[in-house]
Amino acid sequence: MTEEKKKVAEILKAAIKGEDEGYRYYDYLAQRTVNIDARRKLENLRDDEIRHKEILTGIFKKHIGKDIGRLPEKGLGALTDVFRDGRINNLKNEMEFINLAIEVELATSKFYEKEKHLLNDPEFQAVFDQLADEEYNHYQLLQAEKDAMGGNYHWFSYDGTSPLED
Repeated sequence: MTEEKKKVAEILKAAIKGEDEGYRYYDYLAQRTVNIDARRKLENLRDDEIRHKEILTGIFKKHIGKDIGRLPEKGLGALTDVFRDGRINNLKNEMEFINLAIEVELATSKFYEKEKHLLNDPEFQAVFDQLADEEYNHYQLLQAEKDAMGGNYHWFSYDGTSPLED
């Protein structure tokens, strides 16, 4: 494998790991919330993460030409440490969960924006643009929910429904 392919493989594996961690995080939250609107929003975020993972897996197979194999220990953001160290059990309220999700979504969006030029392939770049936009939309949704939860109702919640938790 060429050095360029190794670098592409490494970055794609980190992205796939990050999307997998995002899926696990939103699934964890969705299973623990009692608010139906919040559960629906969390499940939508979770499902987006698994769709992103599938897209990245397809890109990996196309550009690297083999199975992914073992994923790295660390993904793109803070979720690796939260799961590995068991710190997820230390998060006590909705604001702590949402703040972590906001941090991760923004970092992931920036990652895709930065790495879209990894390959000189318009299709690859378009997919990374799409992923960056979707992750940024997640960030905006979560930020709007945070603002609504904090009583900052000029946002009125991103899609017109109640905050993640009432």
